[in-house]
Amino acid sequence: MKKRLFLFVLLLLPCMIFAQSRPKPFNKNNFKIDASYAKMMKNQLSIGYPEFRIGVGYGVTNWCVVGLFGSYGTHNECFSISGGYDTISNTIIAHFEGDLTRRYYRYGFNAELHPLALLLPSYYFFDVYCRGELGIRTVSYHFEPEYSNPYFKPVQSNFLYGGDFGVAINPLRYFGLFYELCYDNFNYQLTDLHTGDKKPKAFHRFGLNVRFPGPKKWQKQQ
Repeated sequence: MKKRLFLFVLLLLPCMIFAQSRPKPFNKNNFKIDASYAKMMKNQLSIGYPEFRIGVGYGVTNWCVVGLFGSYGTHNECFSISGGYDTISNTIIAHFEGDLTRRYYRYGFNAELHPLALLLPSYYFFDVYCRGELGIRTVSYHFEPEYSNPYFKPVQSNFLYGGDFGVAINPLRYFGLFYELCYDNFNYQLTDLHTGDKKPKAFHRFGLNVRFPGPKKWQKQQ
């Protein structure tokens, strides 16, 4: 076990030394684009749906990156509901049986803090960070066949807030892979069905990021 650990460190050492020897800062005056995948929760149930996310950011300082994000996810299911009976019009208030598609859109802005980049400005091989985000989550409901029922609005939008803890490995200065442990106000687990008590439930995000220098006038300032 010790030999394997020693060989692993020995293999990583040249990359780490090379990363540390680069004079330019890792984040400052650099743009960042990241693409990621996550398995989100469907309401309070454990059944999830896939989400694909794109983010763009700019390094205000070497330890602070601000940016925008947008994501899309979808979930399909067979759905059936029945409502009450309207004695005046002699009709059922709501009844539907068919396919329901929920489309989830998330968008907003975020800020990342990179403590390791603050201590080692030119080091980039390994990175840890935390992120806070604010935005909107919009859900659109699509029924097949078309049906209008009072229990679902065609589109619902709600305030979104959350935070992530991330770890990234950057084999190259401007390219890397990352993992994030994420929390937000829509992913939670019910602890009591009667009282509605709930607690946050984490989800996982995997992706890759690409960084590239800004205009030449900014590069000269680095």
